[in-house]
Amino acid sequence: MCCSLAACSKPSAPSKTQPTAVKQRLLEGYPVTFIDAITNQNQVVTAAGAHTAQLYQIRSIARTWPPGNPTIITVAFQGGSPELRSQIAQAVKAWTDVANVKFDFGPNSAAGQFREWHDTDTRYTAYVRIGFMSGQEGGYWSAVGNDSIKPSLKPPGQASMNFDGFPGSLPPDWQTTVVHEFGHALGFEHEHQSPIAPCESEFRWDDDPGYVATRDMYGQFIPDADGHRPGIYTVVGGPPNNWPKAQIDFNLRQLPQSTDWMLSTFDKSSIMKYQFDPWMFVHGDQSSCYSAENLVVSKADKAAAEQAYPRTSNEIAKAVNSQISANHELLKLQNLPKSILDEFKGNLNVIKQAQQK
Repeated sequence: MCCSLAACSKPSAPSKTQPTAVKQRLLEGYPVTFIDAITNQNQVVTAAGAHTAQLYQIRSIARTWPPGNPTIITVAFQGGSPELRSQIAQAVKAWTDVANVKFDFGPNSAAGQFREWHDTDTRYTAYVRIGFMSGQEGGYWSAVGNDSIKPSLKPPGQASMNFDGFPGSLPPDWQTTVVHEFGHALGFEHEHQSPIAPCESEFRWDDDPGYVATRDMYGQFIPDADGHRPGIYTVVGGPPNNWPKAQIDFNLRQLPQSTDWMLSTFDKSSIMKYQFDPWMFVHGDQSSCYSAENLVVSKADKAAAEQAYPRTSNEIAKAVNSQISANHELLKLQNLPKSILDEFKGNLNVIKQAQQK
């Protein structure tokens, strides 16, 4: 994937020879604050009567933007040079070339005039609001689909997508990172978290028995002197990511059955799957979840994008009706708080407005 675990120290078998220290890259994934907001909303909706799998299935459909001809998704920036903004705008052609969707970056992005958002905004300046934050809200991440304009998840004055450190120095795989995050913005989840993916059962979550915590010059966890290796929880829980267990689980663990409504088979070549190094798997690079780094949208990615944002009138009508049905199902839930109910009603109104155009 875009921002992979690829730079972790990675001997595929125990060895007493310590590897040369390699500075890890930041991982892609939701920050803790956003995880808490999503978890709280899911708990509220589930308590109102939705089964977990049903909730995820419905939300997968309801999260996508209403199909149009084309679907127009507005984008705004906070920070970043005109050159950097232009580079990001160019990278998303990977999606617009295959789906009936347009990312609108502002009044004249070709001339360096981009839409901007601010912390003080009380109305949504754009559907996608890009930031370049570090710290607690740092890393690489994006809201999934129209979660970016749900006040309970992402108020108007908050970023809905983030590229930590891009203004200072672009990482080698920055274009893949951008394409991955905009895949989330279109409504796609992580492929490795699909309920039909084999990844979770093949991950090496825990340390080798007898592992003694050992760090390199960057403070990162590495194999100890006897070749015992740290597991995912230890490595990702240390520098530079410092993710707590709950954050690791949220970004790596399998989602409930029926979530992956777009794809019928697991696609390990998907741009929406992380690139995992062999050390992360019990069986190394023989894992059925393992792949080289996915740098471009796959054939299945293209098919899913075309299905979500089709070009023909009949297919557009079919996709819109599917979204209307999903939102009606959400509105049937009993005892929803008014704030959540208003968000779901807002989604339905946006879809119906698009249908009338």
